[in-house]
Amino acid sequence: MELAPDRPNVELRPDEEGGRIVVLGFPYDAHIVNVVRAIPGRRFDWEAREWWAPVDDWVGVHVADVLERFPDLTASEEVDAWLSGIQRRWVGHVSTVRFDGRGWWVLATRAGTPPDELVEGFVEHDGILLAPLTAAGALALAEEDNARLDAGANRCVEALLSGELDPPPARLTAARTFDGERLRLDVLWDPAVGVAFGKLPGAEARGRTLPVDPWVVSALDEFLALHDVAVDGPGAFTLYALRREHDEALEQIRRSRAVGDEPIAACAAVLGGELAPFQWAGVRYALDARRTFIADEQGLGKTVEALAAIEADGAYPAVVVCPASLKLNWERETAKWLPHREVVVIEGRSAVAPTGEITILNYEIVAAHRETLGRLKPRALIVDESHYVKNPQAKRTRAVRRLADAVRPDGLRLALSGTPVLNHAEELVSQLRVIGRLADFGSGAQFARRFRGEHSEERLHWHLRRSCFVRRLKSEVLPQLPAKRQVVVPVALGNEREYRLAEDDVIAWLRTQPLDLRELNAKIAATLRAERLAQLGTLQRLAARGKLGGALAWIGDFLQSGEPLVVFARHIEVQEAVLARFPGAAHLLGRDSTAARDTTVSAFQSEDGPQLLIAATRVAAQGITLTRASNVAFLELEWTPAMHDQAEDRCHRIGQRDAVTAWYLLAANTIDETMATLIQRKRGIVAAVTDGERADADGLVDGVVRELREGRPLRHLRPVA
Repeated sequence: MELAPDRPNVELRPDEEGGRIVVLGFPYDAHIVNVVRAIPGRRFDWEAREWWAPVDDWVGVHVADVLERFPDLTASEEVDAWLSGIQRRWVGHVSTVRFDGRGWWVLATRAGTPPDELVEGFVEHDGILLAPLTAAGALALAEEDNARLDAGANRCVEALLSGELDPPPARLTAARTFDGERLRLDVLWDPAVGVAFGKLPGAEARGRTLPVDPWVVSALDEFLALHDVAVDGPGAFTLYALRREHDEALEQIRRSRAVGDEPIAACAAVLGGELAPFQWAGVRYALDARRTFIADEQGLGKTVEALAAIEADGAYPAVVVCPASLKLNWERETAKWLPHREVVVIEGRSAVAPTGEITILNYEIVAAHRETLGRLKPRALIVDESHYVKNPQAKRTRAVRRLADAVRPDGLRLALSGTPVLNHAEELVSQLRVIGRLADFGSGAQFARRFRGEHSEERLHWHLRRSCFVRRLKSEVLPQLPAKRQVVVPVALGNEREYRLAEDDVIAWLRTQPLDLRELNAKIAATLRAERLAQLGTLQRLAARGKLGGALAWIGDFLQSGEPLVVFARHIEVQEAVLARFPGAAHLLGRDSTAARDTTVSAFQSEDGPQLLIAATRVAAQGITLTRASNVAFLELEWTPAMHDQAEDRCHRIGQRDAVTAWYLLAANTIDETMATLIQRKRGIVAAVTDGERADADGLVDGVVRELREGRPLRHLRPVA
């Protein structure tokens, strides 16, 4: 090795501020440079081509290591004397660990010998020196300039010097962060406690914090008891308040899940039928909450509960806003359950609309009649299929919000939907505004910040239930109703070559487009999003056309069983192809009038009705009952899982006596398979908010685009001819 001329490679020099630095100069050697870079606080002087660092014992330990590894390097006598002196002092790292059921300091010596007061009672374990946590040891560490303590060791020193004889493994405190107040865990000597804390629902593992939220109390109390964690003064004060809030919320949550309650006598006496105990529980919840979601699972009678609630409250005049396809259903249900009330259905936008004790209109015409209805000062507003107002910018959403503002302060505002969330939790913001509950969650921006990150959906679900959300599942209230099952039937393509050519073209086009449209101008993003849907729609149509022969054969085979069947399809050409093959089938299509659809439903429900019903998914997925059939088939997929769930629930609802099977006829190795997999994944975000369970939340369109762009379309199904 060639040495630097005329002077030692390592020497001490004065710095500009009157201190001393150690300087290392040597011809470039990558191995030496890598070791020198470990010196704490080192710098490189580009002009002199030398490394330097301030003189202290920790720097000395590293310099001694450099000289030991590379003996051809020389050091000045002054450096030798400095390094020799370091060996008479203790230099080391101190951390903490759990061993034999208690806490110990872990001593990692770099130079010298630890003080006697620190190592008294020490043990060696797996070659590691462990010292007991004692006040004398803490004092010795406090006086050691060259002891580098990690956070846990520092906390143990502070605890022992403050008079604690037996520091806890960890301590919970309240801390102020950029996100507001949080509960923070400070680990003293048991790292496993910190790991367990990081796994708590809602925990931010890296900073070991939890939101100050009563939702965390149950899991946190269990954690504190299991790990013997101490709670300091600020933490205890915060936790006491959270426990009180949590206990109060539990009663409301219990009521939101109630599966039985007594009838309200005066109301029951005038109703045109008998409510089930769980429905009376829902009515009582609505009357107490006043502004709430009635979010029972599809088929449990949300319409009846809402009508009973306004009758029990005497909340007239009442306004019902619903999809146009459900107006006739609301008129029929109101006439059945409240025959003594005057009901008016508004049609069209022109002229002054008539009003009654109960006025029913569809979303599209609310803006035209809002002022007239607002002057009534309604005592109740029912918003059916409330996810229709999930978009805050939509005209119908703004119109419904203004109508809701006209409801009397003590009136009822009821949002009905078994699927209030179709894609992501923020869709609730506009619905909460409509029922006057957003303030319970802060502003829209605060809502988005508060309910983000892992477990945010379960947390939101808990808070909804404590304030304005009643939901029961069929499995909870109707154990006699069989669970439904979903079965995939892979179907071979009859146009394989045509489809593959189109798929290649679409993939090539998608790869020329940006993946994340959120970074683009809104108008450009909207245009690209529409183009994406058009391209993907082309693949969907080709897949539908290619599997049509196999699907028609499957339907024909199924009908041989004699069982009724409901078939849902998305595109008109597919619907018409099925009708052409089975001309005797009933149908619920976009071209059918509302009256014709009602006649078809009644005919299908009758014992001698048609065996096959062909339905457009977007026409017949809501508001009707088709319980004569226990089998439903899907020839095409929609972009939201809620649409399929609602369509399945036309058969799986009150009155169904058999197990319901949903058959999904998918074209194998096509966009069908990719969509089906991502739809199942996307169902998780819906369940996370409505049922308190969590899963993936990727947008379906973006998910399909991503899978196709990355060249990994899902192809796991074996086609069946």
